[in-house]
Amino acid sequence: MLLALFTPAAFALPLLVERFDAEPQYWDERVAEGKGGPSSKYEIGGGVITFTADERTKKFVAYGHRVALRGVEWLDVSAKVTIAGLKNPDGTDLCGAFIRFDTGLVVPTRGCEARADSAPHRRYIPVPPTSRDMEVGVALTTAGTVTVDDLVVDTTPPDLKTLVRGGFQYHWIGNDAFREEQLEQNDLKLAELSSFFGTKPGGKLEYWKYPDSATLEMFTGLRRDYIASGTRIDTVLRNDTRALVAALSRSWGDPPAMLFEGLSVHLAGDWDGRDPKLSTRTQVNEGTAPTLLTLLDPAKFAAEPPERAYTQAGAFVSWIVATKGAPAVQACFAGTGKTKTVEQNQAAIEAALGAPLSKIEAEFRASL
Repeated sequence: MLLALFTPAAFALPLLVERFDAEPQYWDERVAEGKGGPSSKYEIGGGVITFTADERTKKFVAYGHRVALRGVEWLDVSAKVTIAGLKNPDGTDLCGAFIRFDTGLVVPTRGCEARADSAPHRRYIPVPPTSRDMEVGVALTTAGTVTVDDLVVDTTPPDLKTLVRGGFQYHWIGNDAFREEQLEQNDLKLAELSSFFGTKPGGKLEYWKYPDSATLEMFTGLRRDYIASGTRIDTVLRNDTRALVAALSRSWGDPPAMLFEGLSVHLAGDWDGRDPKLSTRTQVNEGTAPTLLTLLDPAKFAAEPPERAYTQAGAFVSWIVATKGAPAVQACFAGTGKTKTVEQNQAAIEAALGAPLSKIEAEFRASL
């Protein structure tokens, strides 16, 4: 049942509140993705709407309702969503509630990540300036099961603050402001990284600072410590070298974690206050250091204690820069990739550095 539907002028009340206690009024079904073949299913019962699909599903349906947007600048969307049994979702899949603006922009209220409970989540969504209406909907466009309840769309804007300074346009919430020395540090780091990569951002970098990863998820739909996309950075840190490296190194390639995280540590100068070279030397002497081939495997890199994986990756990239120069790191970035196999990435590094990985590792460890 549609409990509330108000005009945007009444800012004290939500645009829409749907509890799914009964068949909603003014909602309808349409195709969200695909055509022909078996269709995804949904049912309303027990106070929730449940979508199901499997590997045979070819047509995915959505269930939604159109709402006018006159004068609305931000949406504050909340819902209870439970996700289970997903099969290979990608970044474009819908797994729960979503907003589709009349401009064509589709914004999911959360990423396709399974959660153990149906705790309410929120998503702040800026309304495109030219949008006049939107569809509020629920869909599942991959194999799995999704249930949604207590869907609320409000228009109360977040308490955002903005500052243009140097190469950045900063955004933060409430009193979570930057200190002068933090702004200066970002200016210096941006200049340093621009020189290292031989490139500058195309305009101001949008630097969105959040108090924690949960708030970052409210604005992006993803639970991360940072996200770098285009000229925008979303992060929980006021000084985030890793995010800046991600933003500026994009033209170099999309390498495996050992190289990217290693370069981030190298350019930061330390990892969590640890000297990468000294830490790696200790690991080697104690016999606890993982091999480079181990670190080249993304799953094994993630499984290693971070004080081992990140410090050694940083020490290794620092060694490459010191002995072969930054162009050698760039060649490693260009030849490797997150979607390539460990064997392909190993071959690319060997080609870029001109030696078998075993010899490279021996020389690297000898330098410690």
